[in-house]
Amino acid sequence: MKRNPGLSIASVLTVMVSLVILGFSVFFLANASNMAKSFESQLEIAAFVQISTTPKELDGLKTQIQGMDGVASVTVVSKDQALTDFGKTMGGSQSNILADLGGTNPFPDKLTVKATDPQKVIALADTVSALPGVDKVRYGQGFVDKLLSFTQWLRWIGLGVVAAFSIAAIVLISINVKMNVFSRRREIQIMKLVGASNSFVRWPFLIEGMVLGLVGGAIAAGIVGMGYNWITIYVQSSLTFLPVVQNGILFRQVCVGLLLAGMAMGAIGSGFSLQKFLKT
Repeated sequence: MKRNPGLSIASVLTVMVSLVILGFSVFFLANASNMAKSFESQLEIAAFVQISTTPKELDGLKTQIQGMDGVASVTVVSKDQALTDFGKTMGGSQSNILADLGGTNPFPDKLTVKATDPQKVIALADTVSALPGVDKVRYGQGFVDKLLSFTQWLRWIGLGVVAAFSIAAIVLISINVKMNVFSRRREIQIMKLVGASNSFVRWPFLIEGMVLGLVGGAIAAGIVGMGYNWITIYVQSSLTFLPVVQNGILFRQVCVGLLLAGMAMGAIGSGFSLQKFLKT
């Protein structure tokens, strides 16, 4: 590495650039999945019960729905609570809203149902709507299908980005390592001619590849870590409506993964590039 500083620096920079792109693409995938999960978590079923339903029947209906497969939670929203919530949205008190409505509360009791899996919302809504005592069910018909399709595509796009940049990183590092090995092909041939074994020739290149990959991975981890931290602060201050992943465990896993990936790519690239010259 000391005798070939130019190639060593080029190798480190190649590893660094490749892993920086790969690291940011991993965080992109994590945020895409988190955004999709955030959208899906807001899906809920509103089951409006019949006006004639008694409180005892309402509790029984709640218990029956809670026992269904795929139900995460069931919350009762009484007609009085619905009127209060409506008053808050209109900027008035419950008494004023009730007076404006002619002294009659038009809101029915409601059961808010959340599913364990967003994919089960439609089937669960159909089952709930068939229960006796349920007047009508609303879950965003037409919108749910589009939202689930969008979140699925969002996850696939994230995976595609990671896969594409992973392949690009491997190709770039492999090309650079091949150039590094090719510049020393005469030394390798001379060593083979004087009786050096394949392992004797291979190990220095493997260690060199691991060291250069480790240095490149360390620089990439620092750049990705500081860069993602800056992006997180900027998004939280400017785009508060966007959910951003702030997971210390994920952050450490990505940084450690970049170090290990750099070492592995350097070693594997050196090993494959040497095969041609070890056949002398």
